[in-house]
Amino acid sequence: MIAPRRLLLMLGLGVAAIGTIADRLVPAQPAGAGMLTELISGARPGYAPHRTAAVPNAAAIVRRFWAPELDAWYNPQGLAVADGAVLVAAYRSDAADRHRGPCRLFRLDDYSGRETGSLDIPPPCGHAGGLALAGDGTLYLADTHTLFGIYLRQAFWGPQLPMKRLRLGPGLVGALAVSAPGAIWLGSYREDGPGRLYRFPAERLARLPDAGTLTTADADSELPIPSYAQGGAFDRDGVLWIARSDTRWGELARLSPAGGVVRRHAVAPGVEGVAFDPEGRLWAVSEAGVRHAYDNFYAPWINPFFPLVFALDPARLE
Repeated sequence: MIAPRRLLLMLGLGVAAIGTIADRLVPAQPAGAGMLTELISGARPGYAPHRTAAVPNAAAIVRRFWAPELDAWYNPQGLAVADGAVLVAAYRSDAADRHRGPCRLFRLDDYSGRETGSLDIPPPCGHAGGLALAGDGTLYLADTHTLFGIYLRQAFWGPQLPMKRLRLGPGLVGALAVSAPGAIWLGSYREDGPGRLYRFPAERLARLPDAGTLTTADADSELPIPSYAQGGAFDRDGVLWIARSDTRWGELARLSPAGGVVRRHAVAPGVEGVAFDPEGRLWAVSEAGVRHAYDNFYAPWINPFFPLVFALDPARLE
């Protein structure tokens, strides 16, 4: 049996050690950094801390609200903008090491962040990595190995039309999707080097039968993209922006027509899907601070908290 005095000494040393470790883990932030979470529009998650993390280029953010259904364990990935709404694709996970689960598409009001509709995506969707519009009324949701075609006008109202499902063939991965006039682009995520982005004309996608296979041979052009690519969007001048991130950092990379990086802007960590709206704002969604990775005793010490949908004014980016 341990003597009471020795036990108290051991407990004291343990508390001191925990305090020392915690001091080293807490990210260095200026006092008052980040926004008060109670001031952010939308459904504030019950596990949210007092403030969001301080993020680079915060002065360029012109609108922000909560990613959808955070308390229900949804992890946002893809994003698109259509008809005055922000569309967000997400998968559900309740374990930190699980990165696949039931998929859902959310429709959010682009001013208030209020959820105005949702649509469950059937199996085999498990990681809703990207959303893209081809301009023909079809919304494409890219899962890792499957592309889903959704008739947008009936996605959230009335009887649902069957979704078209296309298998992604060898060499093609639906890690991200990019909207373009008359086409969509699908790209790969790699951490060890550049990925690839492939352009698929809308008419080619429409001709493929349900349960058919989409391959790189169906693409009419391709581009190299940087490592850690999570999302992409073309601005009004036809310049391609790529969102790059990990859970601890985020970046927007502007590319040349040949695919090289010409400008980099640090942004919120965990940035995923991005899309431009008709007014030229760049919308983005971050997974930094989603519940399955953040809602535990140690995460606030090592992970930034910023699970938001937000709009940036590109002219303010530094």
